[in-house]
Amino acid sequence: MNEMKVISDPAAARDIWEKLSPQETIYDSWDFRACFYRHDPQPLHFYVYYEQDEAVALLPLQYNRELNCLEFLAENFMENNRPFFKAGYEYLLPRLFNQDFEQAVKIYDLDGIDDFTRSLPLEDYVYFISLSGLTGFEDYLTRDFSDRKKRIKFRRLAARLEEEHAVKIIINDLADLDLIMDLNAASFGTESYLKKERERQPFHDLLKLPWDWQLVTISVDGVKVAGSLSVNYRGTYFYMIAGADTGAVPDVFKYLTKVNLELAIKIGAKIFNSSLGDCNWKSHWHMDKLPQYKFIKLKEKV
Repeated sequence: MNEMKVISDPAAARDIWEKLSPQETIYDSWDFRACFYRHDPQPLHFYVYYEQDEAVALLPLQYNRELNCLEFLAENFMENNRPFFKAGYEYLLPRLFNQDFEQAVKIYDLDGIDDFTRSLPLEDYVYFISLSGLTGFEDYLTRDFSDRKKRIKFRRLAARLEEEHAVKIIINDLADLDLIMDLNAASFGTESYLKKERERQPFHDLLKLPWDWQLVTISVDGVKVAGSLSVNYRGTYFYMIAGADTGAVPDVFKYLTKVNLELAIKIGAKIFNSSLGDCNWKSHWHMDKLPQYKFIKLKEKV
């Protein structure tokens, strides 16, 4: 018989996470989430099912004191949230969500192809491009853009920028990270995650992880006007944050994305993940979509 326990001790919580997480995406990594959690720590509420003292299922939540609800660990900026299981215990998923929680629960960006998760309200989509079989940007255009005129337009865009301006692509100048975050905040306004210092510092911490980080900065006529932070993790190129001064150079954000796609293909990534939400540009690149769901369970007032 399975026994449920709520774990609040950080060390014990980490041990359970490391044991059950499949470590398939950056969001499955404790080290990744810890970079965000340490700048906005909340009480842990890890719901764990045990089988004879062995942890077999985990719903890793935290109590957000400001919002007065339970949410997924280090909720801000995260996506692809999901419970973790020891193989063979996936049947516990509905029980994890249908239990009587102590507080209201608001979980966003839930990932899953199981019947329970797919029955939840749709929140948004993660946008991505399969890179399998591609050897360069031209292969991508040929495969994903059936409209010849649009293919020509994309080709000319980059060529024209390089013909009319002195364009320089800078790779992995870590000093550009703050500039990249400034460009992101200016580009996306209220949709940006980078409006407060506690939202920015985690990205400096992330660069200390021994991962395959890719910082790209675009200089046009001697001025850095676009940049991005990405990471190639287990075959997926996560295009995490990006921004550009399109007022100064209108097509430079498209150029930045092209450069990142080419870089992802060059280093052997199989998927180009551009994160959650269309943000008024991803559908124009003919990206595929992975649904993300939400689970809301409010406490009834007595």
